[in-house]
Amino acid sequence: MSFRINTNIASLQSREYLRTTSEEQAKAIGRVTSGLRILSSGDDAAGLSIANSFRSDQAVLQQGIRNANDGLSTLQTIDGGINNISKLLDRARTLATQSASGTFTGSRAVLNTEFTSVLAEIDRQAQSIGLNTGGEFARSLAVFIGGGKSSNGINAIQNGASTVDLSNSTVDAKSLGLKGSQVQGIPGIDIGTGSGSTSVSTIINDPTNIASAAAAGFTDLYFRGPGFSDAQRAKVSVNLSGVSNVDNLVGAINNALTSAGQVVSPAATAFQNANIRASVVTAPDGKRSLALTSANSAFQVEAGDRTANALLGNVTSTSNPTGVSLTNTVTGGSATAATTTTFGASGAGTVTVRFQGAGLAAPVDIGLTVAAGTTIDQALANLSSAVTANGSLQGAGITATATTPGAALVFSNSRGERFETQSSGDLNNLLGLGSFRSLSGASGSFDYTSVLGSAGAFTATPETLEFSVGGGATIPLAVTPGGATIGDAVLALNSAIAGNTTLAAAGLVATNSAGEIALTSTNGTRFRMATQGAGNVFGFNAAVATGIADVAESQAGNTDVNQFISGGTQQSSLIAFTGIRSGGDDQTITLTSAENGSAEQSLVVVLRNDGTLRNAGTVDEAISAINTTLQQSNNPTLQKLVAVKAKASPGGPEGIRFVSTLNSFKVTVATNGGGTGLGSQGTVLSSATTGTGATADISTQESAQSAVSALATAVTSLGQAQAVVGRGQNQFTFAVNLAASQLTNLAAAESRIRDADLAEEAANLTKAQILLQAGISALAQANSAPQQVLSLLRQ
Repeated sequence: MSFRINTNIASLQSREYLRTTSEEQAKAIGRVTSGLRILSSGDDAAGLSIANSFRSDQAVLQQGIRNANDGLSTLQTIDGGINNISKLLDRARTLATQSASGTFTGSRAVLNTEFTSVLAEIDRQAQSIGLNTGGEFARSLAVFIGGGKSSNGINAIQNGASTVDLSNSTVDAKSLGLKGSQVQGIPGIDIGTGSGSTSVSTIINDPTNIASAAAAGFTDLYFRGPGFSDAQRAKVSVNLSGVSNVDNLVGAINNALTSAGQVVSPAATAFQNANIRASVVTAPDGKRSLALTSANSAFQVEAGDRTANALLGNVTSTSNPTGVSLTNTVTGGSATAATTTTFGASGAGTVTVRFQGAGLAAPVDIGLTVAAGTTIDQALANLSSAVTANGSLQGAGITATATTPGAALVFSNSRGERFETQSSGDLNNLLGLGSFRSLSGASGSFDYTSVLGSAGAFTATPETLEFSVGGGATIPLAVTPGGATIGDAVLALNSAIAGNTTLAAAGLVATNSAGEIALTSTNGTRFRMATQGAGNVFGFNAAVATGIADVAESQAGNTDVNQFISGGTQQSSLIAFTGIRSGGDDQTITLTSAENGSAEQSLVVVLRNDGTLRNAGTVDEAISAINTTLQQSNNPTLQKLVAVKAKASPGGPEGIRFVSTLNSFKVTVATNGGGTGLGSQGTVLSSATTGTGATADISTQESAQSAVSALATAVTSLGQAQAVVGRGQNQFTFAVNLAASQLTNLAAAESRIRDADLAEEAANLTKAQILLQAGISALAQANSAPQQVLSLLRQ
């Protein structure tokens, strides 16, 4: 055993143990006094991170519960308001029932005054609770609560929000079907008087009206609106069997409306959702007319025959039950060839007859294959059969009404809509529609972006070429080459094209292609061409002995308006339209609207006629393009807009009008080089309320009876809206319950990590105290040990 004075190992060891024990005591005291196991990140870094995450989640859930409770309070307020509106409906039904009685002898005007005030109070209270049309809460309400998880493409934020959609739960008078957009028959025409000259019975038994029907015993109405327009318009065929007065006419129309909405298609579903219903409107002078009403959609109705036109009040005179004629005809520009005339070798190939307009969303081409020996009689018979067999043309009401050799062709539209008929490939003009060539003479292509000449003479001889750009009017172009070479011909042709505004805009360029002249559009414009004269100077008349000048078809009929747009809706002014012919004339239309207090919604529609897309050659094509873009936007606000075809006056040109039940919207029309497409270019057109909608009243027994029916439906609609609100209350309550459970469990989980076990820490503290006392005593002894060495030095 050795003894040292300079280094006291026992003292050093005692001090180290004492230090450790002191730290353990301090930590135990801290845990006991704070109640926390983790006093610093060094105590449990991983555990502290997890505990802090739990604490943050708890903060989100605590606020989320407050959010849900706020939402629950809002829905409870709305629920109370709906309860009160329900009582108002009860009062309105009481008044309507009283007025509907045939034995009532009091003043219906007094009843109607109170009835009107009840409807006004319904509107006021609906606005107060934010569930009027366009109201504060008439939208999808998403309340963020927290506690969500990401899974199956749904992120944590989406999963942590509870959503109640009140956009279809508005409870103002309009939403309940007591007000709405309405088409009313022409004023002054009384179809309700049983013995009147324009009564329902007289109209449906009029021989001229009967003859116009597409199907015996039926009359047709066509409806257009958001989601059911253009080629997808709703055809409503009304069965007139048993109809003898205006009241059972209304029943027959409503039955037909219901049936049309039951077809399985997106357009039929949209039409069904528009909930258009027929009713009778009695004017102050006692005259009764037909009305068509929708509580939630703007729409246009079109008479499909003279019976329907008369029932809408569009008769030839106030004392005549015959509906205004809807027949619109297109007559060929010249007579067809004489009977037995053959097409000959120069005319053999494919003759294409094109139809555009009349609601067709795209051109319809009828191809006729003719041989040298085919007679005009055979060709006309084939054309008539092809038109009859074509579903698109029949759907548009287009028929071939005159196909006699030696006389001009006549095509008719039975619904008063304008259309045009053109041809190509009939190089000898046997059909009387013109002699424009088809591509390569016989391939059947109606028009083209490039055409190659054949066997050009290339002499310095004057020749007139004819062009139709994008189906437009014929443009004659007189050209005289400066010399007798193909280069001279190309130079002269390009110079003449450059001097014509329309042809230059179409990007037409002549080039030398392997010794023949090729005409090509550089911007994708489609065109047709023909040649006058027999010289074949430029190579575009090789198959024809003597070129025949193009002839234009004529248009007749269609002198009255038979399309009616629902009143009480937001409408733009009528915008003129000219078909876009050139590939460089793209036009941008911007539609904007803000609804339900949301940010402004915007949609851009591009109208064009080039190699990329051809959607604006006619007003019908443009309307189809606009409505298709609106419905494919998946924007609930802008999907309430629809573009319809309309006229400013009887017999006037067809233009475009935008219609909607939105509070307002704007149409911005951009400019293009040719000034074609929509007119009013470079302007912003704002919508305005046009016409008057329908409002229930009980001023007459008939209107009161209609009101009783409408109020019964309103009660059902109100109940459905209240059910959504009640479902929302339950949904928020369940969401609060879940959030509270999550909050409790998160707090427990955090406690297990962060909080101290006081029993354990008390034991640790006692242990540390004992060890500290013992350590101090031991240290004292260790420090005194070196003094024992002095005993060795004593004498």
